[in-house]
Amino acid sequence: MVYIERIPTYIPGFDALIEGGLPEGSLTLLSGTPGSGKSIFCAQMLYNNAKNGKRCLYLDLEQEIGDIELQMRMFGWETRELENLRIFSIDSSNPQIVEKVIAEIEDRHYDLIVLDSLDSITTNPGSVEEIQQQFRERVPSISIPNLLDQATLARLKIKKIFSAIKKSKATALATSERVEGGVGVSRDTVSEFLCDGVVIFTSTAMGKKRARSIEISKMRHTNTPGGRYDLEIAGRGLVVL
Repeated sequence: MVYIERIPTYIPGFDALIEGGLPEGSLTLLSGTPGSGKSIFCAQMLYNNAKNGKRCLYLDLEQEIGDIELQMRMFGWETRELENLRIFSIDSSNPQIVEKVIAEIEDRHYDLIVLDSLDSITTNPGSVEEIQQQFRERVPSISIPNLLDQATLARLKIKKIFSAIKKSKATALATSERVEGGVGVSRDTVSEFLCDGVVIFTSTAMGKKRARSIEISKMRHTNTPGGRYDLEIAGRGLVVL
């Protein structure tokens, strides 16, 4: 049996479902409806791993600077006391968003990376000319057709970022919104095939409350039980029941 190093998520009840943690160096997609707990999952994992000495990066492409820190403090996770946790916010409308993300990944060595969320990239894929120029700078011999739709451009950007993450050998999480009734698990419909693991979050209105659940759709090199598990947002973060 081949031993695989694992990175714990520190989500009570979840690590027991994945043999103790995510496989080291893996890339896992967290996909679900808004408010289902994806960002809390990411923040909880990063904070606790940073506390235990891992060099962690939270790439925030959705919220304003400081929003993630505020959310984390609501759960008692004080980021200011952790020197090895970096929260890097990028405006999703920035035409150089992909290059900035890749530069941050390549310039520093991280053990754990969160990209929240892929939707900020797929909804701002950029122009054909921009994509062509960026690819020529890195791979001069590449030829890109002039007729590319926006969905294809977005997927090319995601592949570039995933390639940089894999090259860094960091363990990573990427979030995406799941469109109800849509095709595929992620909004871009390709991330689930590029990632080593897929975890699906759901959130359903139950009167004045919301019922949340979590399901492990795929996790390479890991024996996982099937089924969907209740997910609760408690005072100290997420708990899988």
